Amino acid sequence: MPPLNALRSFISTARHLSATKAAAELHVTLGAVSHQLRALEEFLGVDLFVRGHRQLTLTEAGERYFRDVSAAFDSIRAATTLLVEPANKEMLKIRAYTTFSLRWLIPRLSSFYAQNRSVELVLSTSNDPVDFSREKIDFAIRLGVGQWPGALAEKLIPNIVAPVCSPALLARGPAVNEPKDLMRHVLLQSTWPERRDDWPAWLAAQGVPALDDFSFLYFESSALSYQAALEGQGFAMAQMALVRDDIAAGRLVCPFDRYLDRGEFTYYLIYPESRRLTPQMKIFRDWLRAQCEAFNEGSTSTPSSAPPSARSRKSASSSDPQDQ
Repeated sequence: MPPLNALRSFISTARHLSATKAAAELHVTLGAVSHQLRALEEFLGVDLFVRGHRQLTLTEAGERYFRDVSAAFDSIRAATTLLVEPANKEMLKIRAYTTFSLRWLIPRLSSFYAQNRSVELVLSTSNDPVDFSREKIDFAIRLGVGQWPGALAEKLIPNIVAPVCSPALLARGPAVNEPKDLMRHVLLQSTWPERRDDWPAWLAAQGVPALDDFSFLYFESSALSYQAALEGQGFAMAQMALVRDDIAAGRLVCPFDRYLDRGEFTYYLIYPESRRLTPQMKIFRDWLRAQCEAFNEGSTSTPSSAPPSARSRKSASSSDPQDQ
């Protein structure tokens, strides 16, 4: 029997085709994962991966082994869940993004538990596509245009974006009076595909289409770019719904009263169209609907954080959340 840690490293690496992502998922070092993979291949006497330049692919033997071993682990996980979960509680499994979870969903979960003591939630985070046919997930919160194969989608909150920065950065300059003045600053950019177009789209809406004159600092997630903005490292293209508390508290400011509504490209609650909702699933869906309705109503009265000089300049091609 191979060591269990080696099998866990193999399954995670094979699923992501990345030892780096496996290390992050397992909360170990990249070196530890590489050591476990080598140990497993030596134990089996078979190469499981083809190691290319910054790329991993499974060998034929590796693909077979991954299917069989991951199925066995799924069986163990399911058996354990049935054994340890309380019989009188329904456990709902929710998948969301890390940034959305940290900045919007988690702060509101206490109200869910206050109203629904008999329902337990398991919240996991991932940017990977959701496959309801293969994963045991009840709901997922995804960013897109509302169309996912085999899933129903309900729009949650508007996706309105605008640049934000720390008040200290705005005060020390260089001065920012027009969007083109951002060329003198660092723009903080998430490399996540769904957010990669936010800066180009906003700048184009302001009549500044050329990106070659701007300096970018790239981050793996929006959560990191927001933190960098809070630390005064540059300007982040923020989703207003996720930084509203920071703006209200004065930790972040919008240098311009110019917002871009991404329209149908926003956050949705999705769930399998082939599955009938349980009473507990309906409880969570209805609670989330109510939270979104309250949030969206509150957004219409949120005051602008732009400096007075910027509030008089509004782009005809972008939308203001005051008018949403």
